[in-house]
Amino acid sequence: MENTIGILGAGAMGTLFAARLARIGLDVTMVDVNDELLQALRRDGARCHADEGLLQAPVRAARAEQLEAGPALWLVFTKSAHTRSALQGIAHLIGPDTHFLSLQNGIGHADVLRELVPAQRVAVGVTTWPARVISPGEVSSLGQGGIRFMPLDGVPGAVFERLASDLNRAGMHCRIDPQVQEAIWEKLAFNAAFNGVCALTRQPVDGLATPMGEGLLQRVLAEVLAVAHAHGVAASAERVNAAVRDALAHHRGHQPSMLQDLLAGRATETGAIHGAVLQVADRLGIAVPVTRTLYELVSLSGHAGAIAPR
Repeated sequence: MENTIGILGAGAMGTLFAARLARIGLDVTMVDVNDELLQALRRDGARCHADEGLLQAPVRAARAEQLEAGPALWLVFTKSAHTRSALQGIAHLIGPDTHFLSLQNGIGHADVLRELVPAQRVAVGVTTWPARVISPGEVSSLGQGGIRFMPLDGVPGAVFERLASDLNRAGMHCRIDPQVQEAIWEKLAFNAAFNGVCALTRQPVDGLATPMGEGLLQRVLAEVLAVAHAHGVAASAERVNAAVRDALAHHRGHQPSMLQDLLAGRATETGAIHGAVLQVADRLGIAVPVTRTLYELVSLSGHAGAIAPR
């Protein structure tokens, strides 16, 4: 079972990871509820247009109920609002050695995962790889990224160490990081800014490379980082700003997931991103007017995901 891996959620990020991991020889099983998508994956494999060209590799693709046995390691890429139902769908595949890594946007996923497996078999983290769906089972991922994660109990163990090694063999720049909560909040700040502003302006990432666009991004970043610091997480403004500069310069034409969702008429993750910041900010008594406005505007679009903050 060491060369097998499951991917829960076959959207942009799930397909990106599937293509790269299957290409290095791992047996990848992708689970989703979209039959057209699953059919395309079975027919053509997972396809990713990357800086080095087209990455394409065969994968298994099925609905959860079609599987009688599953991998002992799963990457979770479902939308935040669907995490619990997706995990319940594969509950019959979860055994005493099943491990999970969530690289989902937002925060709070660990609590849902711990309802099914103990902390030592759950890891959470972030990825900065860009990905955009072109067609079912086919994504574009131009530009570079990285992955940082850490098991909840603070002890990597053989399963997660092997996963990090596999991700690095796949060229995905992964490291196990004890300071992953800082990375999670830094990614949350990055996502709150780019996802919210790009979604509402209908601009790709590099479309915000103007004084007005960058000024708005900076106001969101400042609010989220202030909440993180008050929450006891030493998120780095320097690292976030470096990531912003890199995205503006190199993620040309990239549409963040929230913009992709709005354009496709799907539910967004504003609840797990902006809403999550608001929940902590309200509890700590911190004003975050720009973040709140982004949340309300995306919500008013009629495609808000997750539960609204109090």
